[in-house]
Amino acid sequence: MADAKPKEAVADEAAPQIKPLTFKLRKPVDAHGEKISEITFREPTGADIEAAGLPVNIDFSFDPPRIEFEARKMSAMMSVLAAVPPSTIRSLAPKDWSTCAWGLASFFIPDLV
Repeated sequence: MADAKPKEAVADEAAPQIKPLTFKLRKPVDAHGEKISEITFREPTGADIEAAGLPVNIDFSFDPPRIEFEARKMSAMMSVLAAVPPSTIRSLAPKDWSTCAWGLASFFIPDLV
């Protein structure tokens, strides 16, 4: 049984791989000295949450629950996940920022089943 893998390795192989999320921007922005017209985010990790903070708050006292973004934390998270400077995120048009934030929100909302 020299070929047997540890259980953690098998579990990691079974985990679905999340494709990067790419959003077309309404208004191009500067990133690393060039104009970009789309932005791509990788899947966040626990380390990203530790570094940037949890960018989504859920208030279960409402029906349906209220979901709100902490703008500074979400902007910091976007910068990390897209590997662009914070200034790139700050220069996003409001609709572009909101579209990206809502696109990333599902990563921070727990499965409650």
